[in-house]
Amino acid sequence: MIHDNGLGRTTDVGEQTQQPAYNPFTGKGYNPLVNQQSFKGFIENLHIRDEQGRVHVETVPTLPDMVHSIYETGANVVLQLDFKDQAAVEPAYWALKNLTNRAGVPANEWCIYKLQAKWWKNPAEFEKLGWVQDAFASGVQLAYIPVYNPEDEVSWDTLESLKEWAKTNYTISAEIEVYSTGAPLQNLQDYVLNNGTEMNTFKTSGIFYAPGDFVDFITSNRSRFDTANYSIPGDIRTHNSVYGFQENKAPVLLDSIVGNKSLDGHDYRSDFDWILKQGFQWVITDTADFWDAQLRAQGYRNTSYMLASGEVDGVSNGWYRRRHSREFTEA
Repeated sequence: MIHDNGLGRTTDVGEQTQQPAYNPFTGKGYNPLVNQQSFKGFIENLHIRDEQGRVHVETVPTLPDMVHSIYETGANVVLQLDFKDQAAVEPAYWALKNLTNRAGVPANEWCIYKLQAKWWKNPAEFEKLGWVQDAFASGVQLAYIPVYNPEDEVSWDTLESLKEWAKTNYTISAEIEVYSTGAPLQNLQDYVLNNGTEMNTFKTSGIFYAPGDFVDFITSNRSRFDTANYSIPGDIRTHNSVYGFQENKAPVLLDSIVGNKSLDGHDYRSDFDWILKQGFQWVITDTADFWDAQLRAQGYRNTSYMLASGEVDGVSNGWYRRRHSREFTEA
C-alpha cells in the first residue's frame, strides 16, 4: 500500500506519466498527492518502487487484496492498520467485514486498528460509531491502539483518556510518542509502567523508532536513487541525529524539526537503547526491512527478546486468535 502523501517515492508514477521520476534525496520530480488521484484505472496500475528506487513487477494492492494474500498463503500474522486519515477508518472495517485468515478468524480481529487518539478521545465517543457497534453486535473482538502525540497535551487530558481506554476489553496497548525523558506524554508512559494493576486489558506501550530514512541498503550495494550530496553510510547519523525524507523537499535532520517536543532539542526516538530504557515493549518503524535484518543478524526477535538473548521463543506458536471476554466468564 502507499506510505507517503505522494506517489513518487514508492511507485513508478513518473515513468508511467512521462514525467521526471521523483527523488527523495532532492525532493524533486513528479510526486502527485495520493488523495488527488483515482485508484481505479490509475493508482492500481502503478508498480511498486523499493527503498533503493528499483521498480518491481508488483502493483499497488488494496487492503482486501492484502488480506486475500494472507488467506491464500496461509500466513499467521497480524496486520497493523496505521491510519493517517480519519475518514478511511470506517470504510476499512466494512471492506474487511467478511474476510478471514486461513484458520477462519475474522480479519477485523487480527487487523489492529491503530488510530490517532485525538479522533475519538475516549471509549464513549468511539463506541457510538456505527461500525464499532456493528463489530460488538457481530461478536467481533476488535483490537485497538490509541496513538498519543505531544501536541495532544495542549488541548485535552491525555492521561485521563489513557486510563479510560485501559478499562475496555478491546484496547490492547497504546502508542506514546515521547521525544525525550520528561518531555510531553512522559506521564502516560509512567502510568503504563507503574500502574499495571489498575489496567484491565493492557500493560504495554509502544513508540515510533526513528533510525532515519538513510539506511544501509540490505539487498544490493547499488541505489537507483541519486543520493545527491549525501553519502551512505557516512551520513546515516550526523551530529547525533538522523535524516528524514520530506515531501517535495530535501531531507532534514530530525533534531532540526523537533521543536519543544523534546526538553533538550534532541529526538531520542532514533536511539534504540533509550527506547528500551524507557520501558517500551514494541516499536514501529518506517524502515522495517532494514531493522528486521539488523535484529535477525543479532539473533533477536523483538524488543523483549533483545533483553533475553537466546531464550526459546514461546510467542509465535499457533494461529493468532484473541480470547473473547465471554470465554473468561464462561470458564
